[in-house]
Amino acid sequence: MAGRRVNVNVGVLGHIDSGKTALARALSTTASTAAFDKQPQSRERGITLDLGFSCFAVPLAAHPAAPGAEPAERLLQVTLVDCPGHASLIRTIIGGAQIIDLMMLVIDVTKGMQTQSAECLVIGQIACQKLVVVLNKIDLLPEDKRQAAIDKMTKKMQKTLENTKFRGAPIIPVAAKPGGPEAPETEAPQGISELIELLKSQISIPTRDPSGPFLMSVDHCFSIKGQGTVMTGTILSGSISVGDSVEIPALKAMDDYSVIGRSLFKKETNIQLFVGLRVHLSTGELGIIDSAFGQSGKFKVHIPGGLSPESKKILTPALKKRGRAGRGEAARSEEGAERPEPTQHVALSLSFKRYVFDTHKRMVQSP
Repeated sequence: MAGRRVNVNVGVLGHIDSGKTALARALSTTASTAAFDKQPQSRERGITLDLGFSCFAVPLAAHPAAPGAEPAERLLQVTLVDCPGHASLIRTIIGGAQIIDLMMLVIDVTKGMQTQSAECLVIGQIACQKLVVVLNKIDLLPEDKRQAAIDKMTKKMQKTLENTKFRGAPIIPVAAKPGGPEAPETEAPQGISELIELLKSQISIPTRDPSGPFLMSVDHCFSIKGQGTVMTGTILSGSISVGDSVEIPALKAMDDYSVIGRSLFKKETNIQLFVGLRVHLSTGELGIIDSAFGQSGKFKVHIPGGLSPESKKILTPALKKRGRAGRGEAARSEEGAERPEPTQHVALSLSFKRYVFDTHKRMVQSP
């Protein structure tokens, strides 16, 4: 009987150059297209720049089956989320931490806690409930003093974790890549099988709810030559099967109570100063500026009363053919790619006063 696969996400976090990617490689049996620093920029700089995904599977205890049937063996698929360690990539690290069920904090045993190690520990306290500390690079310690150095670092880490919710978290020594990055592949990693057993004992199978609408948080979007655009991510609710069609909302996608505005502000304008002000749509609705999309000049407008059916029809993009012309040829309307075009432009108007002598430079609108 086919086994049922249960997935858990384990984050691999730590200071830059602590051996996180090497550890993920040593543990994994299956790698995604974004695993192990495959990006050219990552290889050029020698550091992880984006989230990497890989996995390994181990058997779980068989769960009860129907009378007369053989018990089905469950497989625990551990998906490793390899996060960057550089301080400038903290947003990417936080993004990876939001989807993990357990965190592995990787520590260079020769250096101990470092700046980003502490930051990752703070992120872990917010994002997950369980922690495993991995003391990596034990092969760099002198063999006659190795165990003493490991014991000393273990005590230091235990003291560091005392005032956190991870007090008493297990600590395990490993050597993910003995000899360093340039060492031959024949050098076997140390402590990996013990780490896998420890992870099995620490992982709690999360409750996944397959009901509700399908919602996936996109982790990666990239192109594969000959295949097109590929999106990968973490399913937050619902379920999906091979062959199902998935709707991908565009930036201008809206519901009955919101629209996306543009061309009202310059890109360098701080739109946050205008949040909460009323705007009028040329279709008659009254809206309130809700939020901005970074420095793009685009912003979200909330429509308290909702859009009328006529306004929705106007704002729904229509597909229009765009002609392609070869050298010395006129554009032919029957050829070319389709692109969304608005059926009619809708104007936004914003009126406010700002008094010259107001030190707070507040925008004021009449009731």
